[in-house]
Amino acid sequence: MRIIVQKYGGTSTRNRETRSMMYDNIIDVVNAKNKAVVVVSAMGRYDDPYATDTLLSVVRKKYLNGEEIDRLSSIGETLATLVIKSELASLGYRVASVSNEELGIMTDDSFTCASIEAAEGEAILKKLEEADIVIAPGFQGHNKDHVITTLGRGGSDLSAVAIGAAIGASEVEIYSDVDGIYTADPRIVPRAMRLDMVSYEEMLELSNNGAKVLNHRCVVLAAKTGIKIHCCSSFRPGRGTYVVGEEDMKDINKFAISGITGTQNEARFTLVGVEIKNNVAGNLFKKISEAGVNVNVYNQALTGGGHMDISIITQQEDIDTVLAVINSMKQELQPKRTIVRGNIGKVAVVGLGIRNRQGMFEKVYNTLENNNIHVEMASCSEINISCYIDRNDVNDAQVLLHEAFIENNEED
Repeated sequence: MRIIVQKYGGTSTRNRETRSMMYDNIIDVVNAKNKAVVVVSAMGRYDDPYATDTLLSVVRKKYLNGEEIDRLSSIGETLATLVIKSELASLGYRVASVSNEELGIMTDDSFTCASIEAAEGEAILKKLEEADIVIAPGFQGHNKDHVITTLGRGGSDLSAVAIGAAIGASEVEIYSDVDGIYTADPRIVPRAMRLDMVSYEEMLELSNNGAKVLNHRCVVLAAKTGIKIHCCSSFRPGRGTYVVGEEDMKDINKFAISGITGTQNEARFTLVGVEIKNNVAGNLFKKISEAGVNVNVYNQALTGGGHMDISIITQQEDIDTVLAVINSMKQELQPKRTIVRGNIGKVAVVGLGIRNRQGMFEKVYNTLENNNIHVEMASCSEINISCYIDRNDVNDAQVLLHEAFIENNEED
């Protein structure tokens, strides 16, 4: 029995017209003598009546605890499951639905953004013995006490991959309003090109650096379990993009670089003239971490006389928190000056080809600097070069780097 897991977001489940296109895809699976497990999101977006954000808007959230918020948030997916099951059954197909408990997704107790601890597929597999299609609610699971939890933004992608791994699915198809993964955001880079395949590692870097197509946690789980992801459009036919292990890439991409992404929500802190003593930098990072903030980039420069400059980059939204930490450590750090620079952006160049080619950072750096885009800080890994620049330059930087690495290097 070959099983295909399909996930549909709110733009697909929104109304009868969009659901009819969704049903065509599901029926294609059944007609090909396969079984379909369909993971669905709540119907629509705010302010569609049954969307999750709409449901949350009718309550005073500050008076509800996390468990109560999750109980309310899960209603949209549960409702979508039953609507879609009933409509497909009315077309004459053998359809079953599963409840939260039957999903088999066990999580920790972190309400509103739970982590999956285990996934079991017995209940779904049992229903597939009698049905050709099983409809399952996305975005949710339950903890050890069988209390409903939700998986956070993009949680339905994560649900689909977890279910796919648990039932031994052949692949997981993620349907959305885009027809695959592109070398850049086509709204910013008009000449962006759709990729046939991208590796888990590349997709994770793209997701973590601003690409919106896939939730990064679902990519991590797919890589861990070896589940192939197929990103498709709900609204137009096409080959889409496969996300697979590097060993399955087969040199199918003609680009050394798979993608250019950008974000515009970074901030830089520079502590000038900090005395080198008692691991003060390590203590600073410890305090920042304890405050719930991730340091994205760190740079330390010795300036002589037993002093150093420390620069870090965090998210823009964390400015007040980091400043509070720095101020609480003034006696320990004793910086001569503290410089805070908001409105920082980032542009990232991602691709497996970075690890095997010399001069890649030089090309990124000079492409930007030669076009009057100043690089304030940079970080590099085997497959990612990220440059921190003024946020107002981020879109232009993506266009320039796409032209330099992809449009002018199709046979690289």
